[in-house]
Amino acid sequence: TTYTVRVAIRLNGVWGPYGKSCSIITPGAGRPDAVSRMDATNVNEFKAIAYPNPFANSFAIDVRTSNTEAVSLTVYDMTGRLLEVKEVKAQDATNYQFGDRYPSGVYNVIVTQGEETRTVRVVKN
Repeated sequence: TTYTVRVAIRLNGVWGPYGKSCSIITPGAGRPDAVSRMDATNVNEFKAIAYPNPFANSFAIDVRTSNTEAVSLTVYDMTGRLLEVKEVKAQDATNYQFGDRYPSGVYNVIVTQGEETRTVRVVKN
């Protein structure tokens, strides 16, 4: 699909003249087989997301993986001081809360499963 766009600027409450038009072309729908291949490649993706972030009291880590190996969750403060280590089942990672005893600041959570490692930075208000 092709769209033609013209832009006018509003400065101090007064609209200026429209500029030259330009065309924006959006791609057509993808081929269904290409989408299927893309979805298949994401099946084994390893993700770690902290929530809430920033946090006031504590946070949890949501680990998304197709692997059943245990997950290591290691928390460091910004000086590199080790604060906490937990070894958990992948599906149980969200059951653990971190940070309730941490002072306000920024923390790095290293999430490791087998050969995969992700670093999540969290902020305590």
